[in-house]
Amino acid sequence: MIPNADFVLLAVPAFAHTAVLGRIGMHVGDRTYVGCLPTRGGFEFEAARYLPRRGRGHRWIFGLQTLPWSTRVVKPGEVVNIGAAKAEATVASLPAKSGPEFARELSQILGTRIVPTDSFLSLTLGNPGQFIHPGLMYGHFRSWRGERYDKAAIPMLYAAATDEMGEIVERLSSEAIAVTDALRARSAGVLSIDHVQPVHAWLRSAYAEVTADVRTVATCFRTGPIQARRAPMIEETPGSFVPNFQYRYLTEDVPYGLIVTRAFADIVGVRTPTIDEVISWAQGVLNKVYLTGDRLEGPDMSDLPVPQNHGIYSLDALIRRYEAAATDPVQLLR
Repeated sequence: MIPNADFVLLAVPAFAHTAVLGRIGMHVGDRTYVGCLPTRGGFEFEAARYLPRRGRGHRWIFGLQTLPWSTRVVKPGEVVNIGAAKAEATVASLPAKSGPEFARELSQILGTRIVPTDSFLSLTLGNPGQFIHPGLMYGHFRSWRGERYDKAAIPMLYAAATDEMGEIVERLSSEAIAVTDALRARSAGVLSIDHVQPVHAWLRSAYAEVTADVRTVATCFRTGPIQARRAPMIEETPGSFVPNFQYRYLTEDVPYGLIVTRAFADIVGVRTPTIDEVISWAQGVLNKVYLTGDRLEGPDMSDLPVPQNHGIYSLDALIRRYEAAATDPVQLLR
């Protein structure tokens, strides 16, 4: 089926992208569009590596910034709960000129407004999940020392977000905005990075009609549409729960979110103290080492889709690769 498909959509966690791409790569037809929903940082590097170009044609890839809906599987293969539909979602593509076409097609397929953006960098740096999920997990559990929760005491992830948690999420977002601004300014506008907005603005636009109080990030969480969601937990013994730090809020949104943003910060020399603080805490509960001191040189960095793992250490190299990839994704790996 895959060789004749018009679209192949990957709807798997970021840590499974390379495994799926590796399995389907040689079976994808020359005119098949391969995309990811949602995309996470560095997907363009993974797709360029595992989706080889055949013949003289280009490989066509795309990704959505977020899922068009907030969803949870109720019964695998049968029932999904849609907690809230987002007003719009952003798509990036390579070659970049295909963005408007992808946006039109996907709007019809997914039933929500899809807006094209010029660059995968916009998705990497503007991915709101990397701020919201690790920021809230850090806020709820940074002082956790092994205590157990009964079911009634499990914190509500969003509804119980404090003002301080909202400020943490906002600082994470602000540091990514600083990286975006530096990339834009120091490349003299050559790197096109649009649709990157502060997390507060994103929350207001994505959930405006279903949020009662949009004054701050914290009030958006506390009065938004996803009030019933509890923090992820593991039931160790009947009725006794501990935080599930292996949930995708950390296993996906740290290594394929904050870490990738932090890698771009290194290239433009932007300091990210809050991102570093959250990464340092998260790697402790994940039993990983990404950040050593103030450098991304830990042993668990080796397989992540960061530009440095593809020989990109300077802004000049970054510009050259992304300019070339605008017409041919394989050029990211030159």
